[in-house]
Amino acid sequence: MPLPSHHVELALYPNNMFNLAMSRKPVLLVSYLEAYLSNLEQWLREWRIAINVSNSNTNIFARAKMRFLNLRTVQLFGEPIQRDDTARYLGVNLDTWLTWSPQINQIRNRAAQRMGVLGSILNRSGLSTWNRSCCTSSSSVP
Repeated sequence: MPLPSHHVELALYPNNMFNLAMSRKPVLLVSYLEAYLSNLEQWLREWRIAINVSNSNTNIFARAKMRFLNLRTVQLFGEPIQRDDTARYLGVNLDTWLTWSPQINQIRNRAAQRMGVLGSILNRSGLSTWNRSCCTSSSSVP
């Protein structure tokens, strides 16, 4: 595996690879990432490892007032890597501004789904209202 430069960090996990390029200037950011990706392409060809570029994406994390609208796209094996506003990495949803909004929304949606399933089960069970709310309580019936 090619070693990253001092502007690029690399984190490897099973079925996940995370390259992080850091720069205050957007043009340099893309060039650092492209330089590393060209070395990675060469290494992948030598070891005959295939990567699905369509499952890859790039994200630009920036301070709130910085905008990166017209950056050129980064390519891997001649295919452009899609730029996205959010990414899921190791179970955590990250957005461009590094807020917790996508993660909270996903957890909220999952909880609403589970509550809907539980509600439909309780409604079909024929339990009385008191039993539904107090089914774990050890107190006696009034």
